[in-house]
Amino acid sequence: MKDRQEAKTLLEAVAESLRHAARYNPSDAVAPAAILWTDSDGQWAPLIEELRTLVPALYSLGEYNPESLTGPAIWLRCVIEHTLPEVEVPEDAVPVIYMPGVSRQVLRVPEECPEALKPLIELQFRGAVWTQKNGRDWTVEAFLMSEDGGLGLDVARDHRTRLAMDGALSRLAVTPIARLRGKRLEAEDFDKLMIEDTTRDMLLWLNDPAAIRSEWDAGKWSAFRSRCREEYELDPEADGPLVAAEKLGLQEGTWGQVWGRFQESPALYGGIPDLLKRAKPSVLIYDRQPWPDENEKDETALRKALLRLEAQSPAAVRESVKSLEREHGMRRDWVWAALGKAPLAEALEHLWNLLHRTEKVLGGTSPDGMASNYVKAGYLADDAALRAMAAVKSAEDTAAVASAVRMLYLGWLEASAKHLQAVVANLPLPTAKRAKPMEVSAGQCLLFVDGLRFDLGIRLAERAAKSNLDVIRNWRWAALPTVTGTAKPAVSPLLAFLEGQEADPDYVPEIRASGRKLTTDLFRRQLAGMEYQALLNSDCGLPANGRAWSECGEFDKLGHSLQARLATQVDNQVDLVLERIVQLLDAGWQSVRVVTDHGWLLMPGSLPVEKLPNYLAKTRWSRCAVVKDTAHSECPTAPWFWNEACSIAYTAGIHSFFDGNEYAHGGISLQECVLPDLIFSSGAQASSAQVKITETLWAGLRCRVTIDPVVGGLMADIRTKANDPASSIATPKPVDGTGKAALLVVDEDLAGTSVNVVLLDAQG
Repeated sequence: MKDRQEAKTLLEAVAESLRHAARYNPSDAVAPAAILWTDSDGQWAPLIEELRTLVPALYSLGEYNPESLTGPAIWLRCVIEHTLPEVEVPEDAVPVIYMPGVSRQVLRVPEECPEALKPLIELQFRGAVWTQKNGRDWTVEAFLMSEDGGLGLDVARDHRTRLAMDGALSRLAVTPIARLRGKRLEAEDFDKLMIEDTTRDMLLWLNDPAAIRSEWDAGKWSAFRSRCREEYELDPEADGPLVAAEKLGLQEGTWGQVWGRFQESPALYGGIPDLLKRAKPSVLIYDRQPWPDENEKDETALRKALLRLEAQSPAAVRESVKSLEREHGMRRDWVWAALGKAPLAEALEHLWNLLHRTEKVLGGTSPDGMASNYVKAGYLADDAALRAMAAVKSAEDTAAVASAVRMLYLGWLEASAKHLQAVVANLPLPTAKRAKPMEVSAGQCLLFVDGLRFDLGIRLAERAAKSNLDVIRNWRWAALPTVTGTAKPAVSPLLAFLEGQEADPDYVPEIRASGRKLTTDLFRRQLAGMEYQALLNSDCGLPANGRAWSECGEFDKLGHSLQARLATQVDNQVDLVLERIVQLLDAGWQSVRVVTDHGWLLMPGSLPVEKLPNYLAKTRWSRCAVVKDTAHSECPTAPWFWNEACSIAYTAGIHSFFDGNEYAHGGISLQECVLPDLIFSSGAQASSAQVKITETLWAGLRCRVTIDPVVGGLMADIRTKANDPASSIATPKPVDGTGKAALLVVDEDLAGTSVNVVLLDAQG
């Protein structure tokens, strides 16, 4: 294969490989009638026209179009037999028949071959088939990588690289092979092949004209000037970068393509925005989008408008936000938003969502009824408020968005909390006597995340699903008061071993058997006595040994320290929790159950204040307190989770006992009391345990497979190595609705080989 490896380009290598397939020994064989080139996915189709310059006798299966050397099977058969005088097959050339959308297997099984293709079947016996040594079709990836008949290049086999390779095929075909050797080819390498053009050079020059001019030699600069004059009616040397930037902004003619390329990756050209500012025409006739100072003016106007909301009535605020969205929403599609230059326009989208999610106060005649409404859609108001505050960074932008959030969110939050408190007064939330113990299955790790509010639990579940994890979503009530001392033990396996005598300053229960106050050390020792592994930090324990308890996440800690600025940190914390889940699953745990102790309230500008003098309270936190027996308070009360005889006072609505709190918990609200309860597992583990191969019946090279039970979306394959997709010797087939699949081994030389029948889910 040395001659093919020395070809200059992929096109030349393919041409040589096709010629090699036509070789024969004249002493014991005749010349092949044709070379059949099957390509089930049509991967090679973009190269056929260019390849004809190297392989003149290249004909394609398709709609009748003799000018492009394309036609149906019967026409191709006539070409091969030289019965069409209008089609001249070059002398001494073996015709090559390219068949996009046709696999080798189709031709090998006459009874299953479509009628339209049958004229070509016998050519595989009189001719040759261009395939790999294992009989499989040559794919682009296989030809690039194969050491036996291909180019022997080192190509990454991930999905992104395959997409980039397919997208760059036209440029890849004419790239010198020498440039591709000596390194691992990944998506970025194939992407670069597509951007080495005049448009790319134009953007590079505009990004830093002086640096590029000094970097390019005289030949490169001369060629660039020539192409610019030809393609863009611009001489970079005579006209200069300001004229070019003005043309870029106006987007007339071919400059629209340059602007489109800039929009694709604006971050690569950090010098262009300043150039556009300097080149902006004094009178704008066209679109305002390309000029960065127009976006800056709009951001300033939007900032002022949001700050003015504080002086408006609630109804006027809503109308103003609707009007601002109509005026500024389009800027989220501008290139400046992609560069992070339109944060207020981005925040406005979330303010718009917050407006709609807070139009009606959450209702319900029971706590569970209200919780049901909240977990269906009510939590999206909390999510929108957090996302709006996270969209901005500067102090002035933060103040503007905080003002808008407060105006839209506070009234809804207050009314919803008061309604829940009224319902709970008649139908109390569960206490320890009525709460269900935490059920932990074998092979499951409990992962406690302090302060994982319900909306963030859903955000975590959605990201896990995108990472191909299976997620079971549920919810539960928090223990009252909604502080860690009370609520964390309530979601632990220790529930049945704890009780409360009287509410102490930390609201912590005692161990029933000893009467000792529950401490961190006792918590872990009690877990160990129940044969739970306590996993600290990144420890993954021994999954085969049953059950475990682990902790991660700092939502509550950051909330108390950062207050409203917590909004900017929640995404990072969600990612860290997801990393820990994946780490535990990868270590062998069958599932990870995420639980939390309490949620929280977040209100920029501080929660409203409710006064409770020190002399009336034994202990007082921001949203809950224990009132002295001899004192009288107007605060509503609820039974302590660990002892119903003890009453806990809490603030009305979303008020706080302390001034200046933007972040707080401990009271009764949907945000504090409705908790996520999520079970994560690996999709691969789930699918592998569901079905069995119950029967394999062989008839020659055909294998019929039966599975039980019937599960949709599965594929069957035959491999020489069970876990190696590259060792497949058949085309994978879907399992039908009766639990059966028929597979055909494509190479009769493999008869007698030991193989594995495997089942694959959607993730392979």
